[in-house]
This record gives sequence, structure tokens and C-alpha cells, in this order.
Amino acid sequence: MKPELARFSAMTGLEHAAPGRVSALLLLQLYAGTTAGTLNPVKVVHEIAALEGAGPPSRLKPPTRFERNPALRGLWHKHYLQDGLASMALNVRRGIRQHGIPILKKMVEDADASGDVRYFEAAHVAAIADDAVRGTWERLQEQQALTGEWIIFGVHEGANYYLSLGTHTEGDVILRRQIEAFCRQEFPFIASQLEPITPDAGAA
Repeated sequence: MKPELARFSAMTGLEHAAPGRVSALLLLQLYAGTTAGTLNPVKVVHEIAALEGAGPPSRLKPPTRFERNPALRGLWHKHYLQDGLASMALNVRRGIRQHGIPILKKMVEDADASGDVRYFEAAHVAAIADDAVRGTWERLQEQQALTGEWIIFGVHEGANYYLSLGTHTEGDVILRRQIEAFCRQEFPFIASQLEPITPDAGAA
């Protein structure tokens, strides 16, 4: 597999984005997801390149250190967008919870201010739906608040070392065990950054 993975890394730009600082685990995850059609490598590489100060800036949430995840505390994560409706639905739902639907709110406020009894009509549906989906997405982009799944990395001597891909539903302890099993030999400093797993870590 090594020659094939090397070609894949070069083809996707991953090798150029962070030479010598991408784990074999992350490369294999990216390759497997791409081959299975469940992951778009361009989106992952884009976020890594943005973290490295190359290419267009990210429109997603900024990198964050794990604090509320005991099993991963000491490491960092950056979001990347997955393809598909599920990722869009997740962000639209979060955005509506945060901002509501401004055009709908204004329509209600205008009706209250006029004192007239007004009803929603079929002609309003398209505008409301557009603001709920496209408008919400654009508002999240402007705030750099789009969310997605995780690129997990460590920081050592001022450089990022990209360790693994992860999902919110995968389980922090599982991700921790994968990183310990596959990445500590490549990047020994990881052992000193990961905190000991406590009995309550599995609840994260």
C-alpha cells in the first residue's frame, strides 16, 4: 500500500500541505474514505492548508483545543465539511437555533406594527425557505461558524502534527486509542500531551 498511499498523498496535495507532519493513520483514513466515496479529500486538505497559512482561509470554526473531552484533552481539532445533505442539515439547524429566520421575524414584526391581520401566503414560502437555508448558510460563513467533523492534531515546537480524522459520534476514547496505537511511534511527543484517561473519560 505504501506506493499507492504516497501517490494519493501527492495527488491530493496533502504531502505538500504539511510535509512530514501527517500521520499514516490520517492518510489511511483519508484514502479509505475517498475510495469508499464517503469523504471528499479536497475539503480535508483545504482545512489543513488553511491551518498552515496556505491557500484560501477557512470559513469554518477556528481550531479549538479539546477541553471538555477528557480522553482527547491536550490535543486540538479543526472542523472540515463533509459532503452531503446531512452536513448541510446539521449547520442549517444550528444556524436557525442561533439566528432564527430573519425574513420571517420581520414579516411578523411588520404585521404587528401595522395593526392589520395578515396571513402567510403561498407567495411567501419561497422567500422564507431561501432565507432558512441559503441565508442561514451565508450567515454562518460570514461568522466562520460552520461546523463539521474533526481533523485532530497536536502542536509541538510551534508546528501542527495532523494525527487523525474523527466524528462527533465516534467516541472520544476510541479516537484516543487509535491515536495512541498508530501515532505515538511516529510522533513520540504525543505521549506527553495526552492526559491519563480517568474513569469518567468515556462519558465525554
